[in-house]
Amino acid sequence: MSIPNIPVANINHPISRNIVKQFASNGFVPVIALEAFVEAGRTYQAYKRGGFDEARERITEEFSGAVFWLGGVKGLNWIFEKLGQKMLKLPKKTVDIASDYVRKPLETFLEKEVKTDGNSTKITRQLMAKFKFAKVISSVIIANAFIGFILPKINQAITRSYHKNKPQDQQSISINSFIEKPDIINFAGGQKEDKNVSFGSKIDLLSLANNFENKRNWQLLSVDVGTCSGRVYSARNNDERVEIGFRDISSIYFYMFNMINMNKWLNKIEQKGIGSRLDPVSAEFATQYMNNYLGEKGKVNIDQFEKDMLGIEKELPTGLKNRFKDGKIITLEDFKTELTSFAKKEDIKSIENIAEKMSKLQPQIQGKSILTQGQVQDILNGGYINHPEFLQEFYKNSFGKKFMQKYKFVAQNDIDAVKKDLTNYVKSIINQAKEKGLKDITTDMLRKASNKNLKMNAINWGTGFAISAAFLSTIIPKTQYLITKLRTGKDSFPGTEQYRNAA
Repeated sequence: MSIPNIPVANINHPISRNIVKQFASNGFVPVIALEAFVEAGRTYQAYKRGGFDEARERITEEFSGAVFWLGGVKGLNWIFEKLGQKMLKLPKKTVDIASDYVRKPLETFLEKEVKTDGNSTKITRQLMAKFKFAKVISSVIIANAFIGFILPKINQAITRSYHKNKPQDQQSISINSFIEKPDIINFAGGQKEDKNVSFGSKIDLLSLANNFENKRNWQLLSVDVGTCSGRVYSARNNDERVEIGFRDISSIYFYMFNMINMNKWLNKIEQKGIGSRLDPVSAEFATQYMNNYLGEKGKVNIDQFEKDMLGIEKELPTGLKNRFKDGKIITLEDFKTELTSFAKKEDIKSIENIAEKMSKLQPQIQGKSILTQGQVQDILNGGYINHPEFLQEFYKNSFGKKFMQKYKFVAQNDIDAVKKDLTNYVKSIINQAKEKGLKDITTDMLRKASNKNLKMNAINWGTGFAISAAFLSTIIPKTQYLITKLRTGKDSFPGTEQYRNAA
C-alpha cells in the first residue's frame, strides 16, 4: 500500500488552532482562563455591594484559593513523590500508574526494571499502590485544609486588623487599589491533562490514586468538597454561611461541566447527533495529509477518494474473533497464525508487514506485541487513514510522544475516540460532496472543511466558555446577594456585619 508521506516538521499549526485545541482538551487551560474572569467579576461585584472590605476579601480568597485549587494537589504530589524516592527508594523514573487492557506502565516497569534493581525485594505493586494512595490523599487533605480553613481565617484576621487600625469608612477607596494582581494565567505551567472522568471501572488503590493524581475533575472536585465544607464552617455568621454554600456549590457545574456539555449539545445539533468533533490541530494535520494524496491535480473522484481514505469495511472472521483475549486484544503471533485461514496467499506478507507496524503503536505486554480489535479491523479494511505509518504521526500530533513510551499512559479509550473523530471528519467531507452532487474531492473543499472545523470548535467551546464566565463572574454573585437581601432585608456584606453594628 502506497502511503503519502508528510513529515511532521512540515505541518503548520497556526496559534489560533492551538489555542482552540487547548480549550477543547478538557484540561486546565479553560479553567485557568475562566479564573481570570471570575476574579475580576467577583471582585467588582463585591466592591459594588460591600466596598473595600468585601472586595479585598474576594480577591485574596479567589487568587490564593485558585493557586491551591488548580495546582495544590499537583504541587504536593510532586513534593511527596520526591520524598518517596528518597525515603522509600521508589523509582526515580517517572512511571504512570494508570493502566488499561493495552497499556500497563507500572507492571512493565516492575517486570523489566525492578528484577535487575538492587531494591527489587522492596519495590512492589502493593508498595507503590499504598504510597501513591497515601500521597494523593495527603495532598488533597492539605489543599482542602488551606483553602477551606486556613485561608478564610487569614482573610478574616486581615479584615479585623484593618478595622482595628483604620475604623473609618472604606467605601470610598478606589477599586484600582486592589484589583491589580498577579496574572493567574501565568500559573498554568503548560500542563496538559487528561481528557474525561470515568467512574465505571473497578477502583483499586492504584486506579483511585491515578484519578486524583492525573485527572483534572477528580483533583478539582476533591478540593471543592473540602473547600466548600471548610468555608461554610469557617464563616462568621449564618448569612455569610448561606452565601458561601450557594456560591461554591453552584459554581462547580460552570467550572467543570458546562463547557463540555455545551460543546457536546451544539455538536449534536450541527452534526446530526454526533457529539464530538476532531480538534482543529488534528483536523489540519489530516487535511494536509489528504492534500498530499490529491497531488498536483488537486482533485480526485469522490468514490476513489472514499475507497482510498476509508478502505472497504470487512467483517472479522469468526476464527479470528475467537482469538481475542476478552474480546479486546490479540497477540501479533496469534494474528499471523490465524491470517493463513482466511487471507489470500499473495496478500499475507503485505498484511503481516502492516500488522507488525501497527503493533508498534503500543508497548508490548509481557514481552509480546499485541493488536487491539480496532487495529485489526483497520488492517483488514485498508485505507490511508487506517495505515500505521499515518496513525503514528497522527497520534503523536494528538497526544505527544508519550503514547509510544512504555512507562507513560494514554488511555486506549481516548485513542479510539480521536480515531473515531478522524473517521467522522473524513466522512463529513465525503457526505457533503455527495449531498451537493459533486463528482470530485478538491483541495479547495479540504481547505474549507478544515477552516469550518476550526470555526465550529471555536464557536462551540467559546459559547460554553462565555456562559460559564457570565455565571461565575456575575450571575452567581448577584444571585447570592439577592438571597441575602430576601432573607435579611439587607443589601450588605454579611462578613462585616459586626463592624457595622459596632459603629
